Amino acid sequence: MKKRIRVTIGIIFIAPLFLVLSLLAMILGYLLHLLHLERASEKTVHFLLDILIAWIFFCLGIRLSVEGKENIPQWGKKVCYIANHQSMMDIPVLFGSGAWCGLVAKKELFRIPILHGLLSILKCVAIDRSSLRASLKSIMKGVEQIESGYPMGIFPEGTRSKTGEIAEMKAGAFKMATRPKALVVPVVLKNTRQTLEAVDSFRIVHVYVRILPPIDTSLLSDEEMKTLHSDVEAQIKEAYAELPGPYVKR
Repeated sequence: MKKRIRVTIGIIFIAPLFLVLSLLAMILGYLLHLLHLERASEKTVHFLLDILIAWIFFCLGIRLSVEGKENIPQWGKKVCYIANHQSMMDIPVLFGSGAWCGLVAKKELFRIPILHGLLSILKCVAIDRSSLRASLKSIMKGVEQIESGYPMGIFPEGTRSKTGEIAEMKAGAFKMATRPKALVVPVVLKNTRQTLEAVDSFRIVHVYVRILPPIDTSLLSDEEMKTLHSDVEAQIKEAYAELPGPYVKR
């Protein structure tokens, strides 16, 4: 009951601002894009969505703590963020931490009208995980974005964890970083599931993000490339265990 009340109240207050700021971000973003003012378009979209994310956090009672912001590479470099996946709130939390990027997201999200436009202006890529060929095509589209200097992000577990345990990270997802020789930035997210899917009270929810030092894949040997996915997985699991707020299975 508490979950339903909290989520319902949140949606009631979030929905109007989501519609207004999302539409404004899309209109201004596309307009500046048409004028070939790419960086201005990106900054405008991020500014408006920063306001929206702050409002979402306020309405859902989320207090965000971020470590390692200094590890976010300069905009324009070839970057791929790799994060663990627990909740639908992972995306706003990732952006709220300053790690702006296009994301590889499941195709179902692109069927939602306004969200489709928002994901498109953020240069997100739809992926059909039921088809290996379609998945590879999506990864290659992400590679093109990275090579153009626009950072991308992916959740290599492939699905949200319902237990708090980090699942095996798929090696194939890392091709989006290794093909363009990008910087891999591991990002650790903790307690995001307790903000929505596993919420059980009206208390403030503390969400923790730790951004780990980038790994320059252009400097890795062939052998290091082969173990990159397991090495990043180990780093994320180690940092996850160090962050406060023990996860409660629900």
